[in-house]
Amino acid sequence: MRLYDAAKRFNTTTASDAYGTDTFLCQYEPMSFNKIDGVAIQKRSISVEPTVTIPPRGAITIEGKTYLVGHGAPDFWNDEVIRTTLIIQGADGLASLNSIANELAGTAPTTAYAALVFSKYMPDADNNSKYPPQYQVFLSGTESAPSDSLIKLNSRWFLVKQSYLSTSGLRVALANELETPTFETISFGSKTYDPITDTSGTSSSTVKILRVKWSEHFTYLSQASENYQRGDQQIFVPKTVTPKPSDTLTLSDGVWRILSVQNEATWSCHARRA
Repeated sequence: MRLYDAAKRFNTTTASDAYGTDTFLCQYEPMSFNKIDGVAIQKRSISVEPTVTIPPRGAITIEGKTYLVGHGAPDFWNDEVIRTTLIIQGADGLASLNSIANELAGTAPTTAYAALVFSKYMPDADNNSKYPPQYQVFLSGTESAPSDSLIKLNSRWFLVKQSYLSTSGLRVALANELETPTFETISFGSKTYDPITDTSGTSSSTVKILRVKWSEHFTYLSQASENYQRGDQQIFVPKTVTPKPSDTLTLSDGVWRILSVQNEATWSCHARRA
């Protein structure tokens, strides 16, 4: 028996494309649990024939459990690849990936399997004595998660601070969990002025907004920029309206006044309680 044939003799476990119907046989490697802890508890490895094509979105299902697939490492014999070993990461569920602008506009998100792993606690001395957590969200290397994009996983919203393609071939997004309330449909009040009659008024409309702590998203454009203070929030408003300083937003916890507006993919508004 050729070593190549012997190497595939125990490929008896069926793996399927998590997004489709294609299947292939693999060898599911046992793990020694007394040697691993932390995030490694969800890591496994499989080995396959070198002719096997991994599903294009890098997610497979084995016995009802979904895994993210990274780079493969070939095994050689006599200058011939006889097996490929793949490290796989257990997924926690199907996540929604979207930009803030698209989420506010109601555009359908991209869905992708993801794994959520605690990273560290970060002091929040600007607002309170709490230590909010930061997470690592593992995605297939084929997925995109740019900074300031949104990830929703298991009914929890996360704001991506940055993401990178790791040496394992998986994308790792550093993300902060957003406090509730996050999205609200609110009454937007815009002050108007009629120079002919020299009268002022207020027009109101209903819009969907995203609110976050000011420290989650802020930019000082110059020394003249309004300084952020404790309790301030950054509110993302869609381009369907045009907010300006002194406009008010009626949120679930009261009326907030806009202090400054930055033009991004949405309007990014620095707001303070009125």
